[in-house]
Amino acid sequence: MKIWYKGVLCNTGTYRYMGEDKPALYYIYSPDQETMLKAGFVEDHPCLWVKVLTDEEYNEIITILDQMMD
Repeated sequence: MKIWYKGVLCNTGTYRYMGEDKPALYYIYSPDQETMLKAGFVEDHPCLWVKVLTDEEYNEIITILDQMMD
């Protein structure tokens, strides 16, 4: 699902990290690179920018998604 997170348009998904699937956001668009970097996205593979979410960030995303569904 596409959402805006801290000024960055991204897809929700999971990322395999240390043998576990973690909630993650995948970069689609931002107005500039600085916004994307401030949001915490890192280039995991060439041209693949991802933000692995902490539990707090994940709960924030769930709240955003719940608001979108209402």
